[in-house]
Amino acid sequence: MSSPAHRPKDAMELLPQSREALDEYVTTAVDDVEVLLRVIEGWAVRTVPECVALSVTLLDEDLTFTLVDEAADVASASPRTDGTDRRDGDPYALDEDGWAEMARERAFTGILSTVSLPVVEHGRAVLTIDLYASTAHAFHDRIDGLVDALGGWQAGAVTNADLGFETLRRAEAAPERLREQRMLDVAVGVVAARLGLTTRDADELVRHAAERAGVTAVQAAMVAQALLA
Repeated sequence: MSSPAHRPKDAMELLPQSREALDEYVTTAVDDVEVLLRVIEGWAVRTVPECVALSVTLLDEDLTFTLVDEAADVASASPRTDGTDRRDGDPYALDEDGWAEMARERAFTGILSTVSLPVVEHGRAVLTIDLYASTAHAFHDRIDGLVDALGGWQAGAVTNADLGFETLRRAEAAPERLREQRMLDVAVGVVAARLGLTTRDADELVRHAAERAGVTAVQAAMVAQALLA
């Protein structure tokens, strides 16, 4: 990994799935998601040079976009190789340090600390910023600076809750989520037109039918669309 002092501008790269999702994503809530990601990256690496990845989750859309420092050694989690599982028995006291250490053993290689910051507008959380660092205490005494820079809600800040880099998995699933949403929107539109409903009422009808049938909303919408065609 390059020295923080010589870190190149925009050192992080968009996850390929995030690029694909951004190319398909249209929203009136956020003018340019990639610009938002790059602005957050700039603020984050200035405040926390050890930052090696970040994710932004748009809560209303339930979509996650991720940047990763390609020069950093961020890889998938590896199991312990000594044949032990420290969850057996009670080797850890149920305190913050114990849980953090156990989480690090199961974390992604290269990620030793994280912080999650919700961003609140008009009393409602609209997005979550997750930052990932390569050292265990990267965010110590830096939360205030991050909150000031990123507009996060300090009382909602949570550290070391995602050492397993779950937002990466959500970001990888974003393109498929967008495709499914597009299919659902089209099918709901057909249902609304055929039954003389508003799209909101048609969406509720499809979701209730899906729940009763034990299938996904997309599956229910596609069946309804085929029946009404």
